[in-house]
Amino acid sequence: MMKQISETFQITKKDNLQYNFFLMKNKLIATSALVFCIILGMITVTRYMLGVGIQSALLSGVLMGLAGTTFLLVINILTAVLRINSYYKQNKISDFGVTFNTDADGIHGISDRGNFDLPWNRIVAVRETRHAFYIFITESHANVMPKEQFSHADAIVAFRALLEKNVAKTRLKIWRTKSI
Repeated sequence: MMKQISETFQITKKDNLQYNFFLMKNKLIATSALVFCIILGMITVTRYMLGVGIQSALLSGVLMGLAGTTFLLVINILTAVLRINSYYKQNKISDFGVTFNTDADGIHGISDRGNFDLPWNRIVAVRETRHAFYIFITESHANVMPKEQFSHADAIVAFRALLEKNVAKTRLKIWRTKSI
């Protein structure tokens, strides 16, 4: 018989921000590396062509590349925070409670926003971070389960074990558990 889990979560602005940062992370890292390389190359070549020594030109390129990358990161983080805050002020999104129940068929959610049934084989992906489990129902939409809101640490371990048992390994990026 499959162990069932029932946990209730209050999804807050903090959880929405963490989810947005999670989604941004990979693209932002790639974009930052690209911006750094472009600035590094442009500044180094330009300064060198103006007669500055290669070491000095390279140092200028590195410093400007770091400054440009830092500026890109700050702008993206501020934009995300301001966008989420704006959505909350406009009541486009708000905090809400949701109860997730698991059984042999999948994950079932109950909230004021509506109920859903998500069969195990329809889960697109599961990602675990320090802060939460993200159960993706499409490539860009996920149900959030904040870890700090699980009723106890053993519930997190049990939930991981359920995921490992019921979701294809290729769809999981979670911390592996020992047998419970």
